[in-house]
Amino acid sequence: MQDNGVKLVDPRGEMLNASWESHATDFANATSPDAFIAILKDFVQSKQIPLGKPASVVYARDARESGPKLVAALRKGLAAMGATATDAEVTTTPILHYLVDTINTTTQEWNVNKLIEGYYLKLSNAFKRLLVRFHSPSSARYH
Repeated sequence: MQDNGVKLVDPRGEMLNASWESHATDFANATSPDAFIAILKDFVQSKQIPLGKPASVVYARDARESGPKLVAALRKGLAAMGATATDAEVTTTPILHYLVDTINTTTQEWNVNKLIEGYYLKLSNAFKRLLVRFHSPSSARYH
């Protein structure tokens, strides 16, 4: 089986704890739609997930061939659950982590394209500061 590249992050944009892997395996190995729903119900009950609270999901994909099919299935599932979904389209994993954290920790209106632009701005500014520090007279001994 080919790696589909699916990565899940927690609400703070961090990698999920390894204990969640077994849940993902259960969902992926459901033998039918009814089995999937049963697994989902058990999961919701065991984790005490409040279904009355609206869900918001940010997702992106890489350039793999499997991406469009996975995104289409994800959209259907999110719509069936009544979740709000934001598509960051084709992007990198670090940007997805940044988006999830930023969206979940701000109360301001946001636009995904502006957030991605902000990510690149922060990254380039950090790189510029590193270059200044590396080329400063106090760092001459490292050249």
